[in-house]
Amino acid sequence: MRTRPKSARIATPAALATAVALLACGGVALAEPATGEAARAQTAFTLDAHGSPTGAELDPGMQGFSVESADFAHGYLTKELLAGRLKTLGPHGVLRLGGYSMDLVWPAFGPHADAPAPAQAIGGTVDQADLDGLKKLLDATGWKVTLGVPLKSLIDQAKLKNPAKDPAPQVTMDQVIEEVRAAHDTLGDDLLSVEVGNEYDNVTTLTPAEMWNTVKGYRAAIDDALPHARLRMTGPSANTALTNSVIDGFADAALADGADAPKRTLAEMASHLYAGSHCGTSNATMPQLLSPDTYIKARTKLQGIRAVGDKLRNTVPMTLNESNSASCSGQPGVSDAYGSSLWALDHLLETAQNGVSRLLFHTNTAAICGDFKPRDSVDYPISYRYYGAFCAADQSQLDSHQLSAAPLYYGLWAFRQLPEGRFVDLGLPDEALGKLRAYGIRGKDGNLHVVLINIQDPAAAAATDDTVTLKLPHGFHGGRQTTLASSAAGGLSSPDASAITLGGASVTPAGTADRAPQSTRLPSDAPITVAPGTAQIITVRP
Repeated sequence: MRTRPKSARIATPAALATAVALLACGGVALAEPATGEAARAQTAFTLDAHGSPTGAELDPGMQGFSVESADFAHGYLTKELLAGRLKTLGPHGVLRLGGYSMDLVWPAFGPHADAPAPAQAIGGTVDQADLDGLKKLLDATGWKVTLGVPLKSLIDQAKLKNPAKDPAPQVTMDQVIEEVRAAHDTLGDDLLSVEVGNEYDNVTTLTPAEMWNTVKGYRAAIDDALPHARLRMTGPSANTALTNSVIDGFADAALADGADAPKRTLAEMASHLYAGSHCGTSNATMPQLLSPDTYIKARTKLQGIRAVGDKLRNTVPMTLNESNSASCSGQPGVSDAYGSSLWALDHLLETAQNGVSRLLFHTNTAAICGDFKPRDSVDYPISYRYYGAFCAADQSQLDSHQLSAAPLYYGLWAFRQLPEGRFVDLGLPDEALGKLRAYGIRGKDGNLHVVLINIQDPAAAAATDDTVTLKLPHGFHGGRQTTLASSAAGGLSSPDASAITLGGASVTPAGTADRAPQSTRLPSDAPITVAPGTAQIITVRP
């Protein structure tokens, strides 16, 4: 649990008449409330950026998407559909091909290229044409990929928890090897790793040690067939439970094979984390998504993941290769609402600050907004997801590769504005989490970057402006800010993504920004407000 620095305090609303003041040693103030608005109550905070950078690094390329293997099998991973959307998020992201449909697709490569797909392959058939399309997408964007391969059909069938649920086509290890061979031949170094199964602990009774041995077996078979590829694996891709007992046991089993065994076998150790659930009778809410409790539970989970990485002597990157606001395709009215923009930005920063090196948001690819297919539909593997990052307004838009950016996408885009650097602890106490999230980054560019997120709902009568005094290191002065905001009247629950802007810019259906996000100068003698339901990305120069 993070300690609370004595320098951090929360003032009463009446304690400050200005908005956000960024105070350097000489008393520099940066900020100004918007004119023409009725005055809100204010909640004042004092944060301190004097500390040395921590060991946690920020890499803007840590973000990316997890997509269903079924989307890949349907030919949706193409330059025409996705290149613009990926490039807007930068040149170093990662696509994970996996999800629950990892066990529902039919690999058709090598001697199996003409083998008919069985009825159980409701996710579709993956073939060379899909890889060729993916190659063009990766070449156009600079992104890389991890490839998921089936698990359920290749283990002792007595180990399946429910063989009748989503029965898997009987894919063989030979088919897996031929798919990996074709992927490596086509993608080269853009293929980062091979992932074995999806949330094995949900669908099998394998112990962590048995799963480690299974992953080793896959790696040995692939290595025997492709000795010069030197491909490593992703595992165990454990489910979204708040505990880390699965990856802890998996790490112990790996270390039992020798201190170097994990890094010889694994390219990453992956977990899944969803902030809430829409599975069964469960429902998520916007207050829950942005609550201090959700934030602290995620922090505890992330710190536990980092502890497993420490056990491995930090030789294997620790990742969240599937995450989003609510499991089971998201919660309507929450996952597809404006508040998910702020949550996504916050989630990325919290994940990086706690030492986890990659975060992939699960998303649909080629889907019409709101066209959700029920869980028992054969179209469910490629269905619209409420937590998706983009979707088409209608079929004609989809046919012309026009996808509208969803609220989630804007949170990722805001994160992409930050530079590579190291976190600086600003000393925000847990008592403040119901109103403010704050992160400091000392960039490799030498500048100090501060992200302030007022997670209060602007539609709520009790919402207050966050007014922050930030104590700056000696010599830092002046600055600029870029604002993530929505003009919609519905506040955090607004589904109108067209009302969202980042620095006055928005994302077009082609996936590109209509303009570069603009920053505004922060005069040294004027205060600023962080209004409810907005995020400020502030840069202060030495």
